[in-house]
Order: sequence, then C-alpha cells, then structure tokens
Amino acid sequence: MTSHTRAHATLLVLAATLGSTGCFWVTTKSEGASLRKDVKQIDERLTIKEQDIDKQVGELQKILDEATKVLKRNSADLGADVDALRNDIRVSTGLVSAAKNMMDDLAAQVEKYKAANDERLGAIEARLATLEGGGKPAGTGGTTGTNPVAGLNPDDLWTQGTDAFKAGKWDEAREAYKKLAVGFATHSRADDAQYFRGESYFQQQDWDSAIREFQKVYDKFATSDLADDALFRAAEAAAKLKNCSEGRAYLSLLKQKYGSSSLVKKADAMDKDLKASAKNKAKCTS
Repeated sequence: MTSHTRAHATLLVLAATLGSTGCFWVTTKSEGASLRKDVKQIDERLTIKEQDIDKQVGELQKILDEATKVLKRNSADLGADVDALRNDIRVSTGLVSAAKNMMDDLAAQVEKYKAANDERLGAIEARLATLEGGGKPAGTGGTTGTNPVAGLNPDDLWTQGTDAFKAGKWDEAREAYKKLAVGFATHSRADDAQYFRGESYFQQQDWDSAIREFQKVYDKFATSDLADDALFRAAEAAAKLKNCSEGRAYLSLLKQKYGSSSLVKKADAMDKDLKASAKNKAKCTS
C-alpha cells in the first residue's frame, strides 16, 4: 500500500470515527488565527471595562467616605448645638424663675406699702374731717348721736349730699359724701357716699378722679352692693380716657369677684368691644 493510499485510508477511518460520535469540526489555519484575534480583542475590552469599573468603584468609595465624614461632623455639631440649646434653656428658666421671685417680692412690698399708705391716708382724712368739724374725733360727741365732724349725723350728711348731687352742686355733694364716708366709715350709707363721690366726678367728665374714687369703693367696701357698679363705672371712665387695657382689667375683676352680678353680661359685651378696638388708635391708646 502506497503512502498515498495509507493517508487516504487514515482519513477515511478518522472520518468514520468522528461520524460515529456525531461531531465533526474542521478548522482551518486562517480561521484559527482569526478566532484567536477575536478572543484577544475581547480580553482587551474586558480588561478596559474592569479598569473602568475599578475606577468608578474607587470614586464611589471616596464619595461614601466623604459623606460619612460629613455626617459624623454634622452629627457632632448637631449634638453640640443641642447641648448648647439645653444649656440656654436652663439658664433662661433660671432667669425667669428669678424674675418671677423678684416680681412676687415686689408685689408683696407694693401691697404692704399700699396697706400702710391707705392707713395713713385714712388717718389724715379722718384728722382733716375732725379739724373741719371743730376739733373732736369722728364718732364722738353728744348724746344725740350727732357727728362733730360736720355738726350733723350721718343721715343728715347723706341727705345733704344727695340734695346737692341732684342739684348738680358737685363740690358740695362730694364734701358731704366725704364727711360721711370718712367720718362714719361703718355706717350703712358710707359705701353709697363713696360711690357717689366717684359718680359726681364722672358727671363732670373728670375721668381720672372718677376712677380713683370708684377704686376706693372696691378697696374699702368690697362687700358693698355698689362694688360691682363701681368697677363697671371705673371701666367706663378708663374707656373714655382710651385706656382700654385698664378698662378691661376692671371688667375682668368685676367678673371674677362678682360673678353673680347683673352687670356681668354688660361687662362681657364691653370687654369684647374693647378687645376688638385694641388696635384702633382712635379708641384705644393703651
């Protein structure tokens, strides 16, 4: 058998063998070179992609590290701010407490001074009434029960003051009422006399003086049937002066102390009106 014949036979055997396996793949030299070239290019592209991905991952990690640092720093700053705020609150609370204590002490001192001042004023007024009446203390005198302060008994003083009030003789009315209210402070008409002293000023539109005398009704005769009327009148006088806050204070006191008064509804209506007018400078300056 020639070499050519042997080679042909070998190829036949190889073909038969591969055919029996169901797979036959013949690759030429040029095709192999092309395949290797494609594989190399793919490897190069993969290498480039891996490098890009590594770079992006590095940049992302850097960003994450910076964000973590910022978060930690901000958290620390926030914690410091919260601590500072808490400290400020503690300091402010302490200052408020101290201020409140000072205000309470001041209020107590004012009340103490007011009580002492009212006592001195009462003594002065009584002394003045005594001097005007002839030099004898109020409430002393003859067996007829007359008051040496004015030479009249309290009922006469009430009649004298009322007659003068009706006639519009304000000064004369106030003088008689004063002698009754001061010289006979425990008399059943003393609170009435004090109220109408304020009313006489109100009729003359002397609002400040009216408020002062109406205030005395509440201060000296708080259980009087006219105490609520006096507070309401004081509120009206304050409103005339455009002192709306002061007027509302008197109305609030009326409602608080005399809740069953027939004036409560009027006080509510007036208080509502003063509150609505608070920003109207034509009606309220304070």
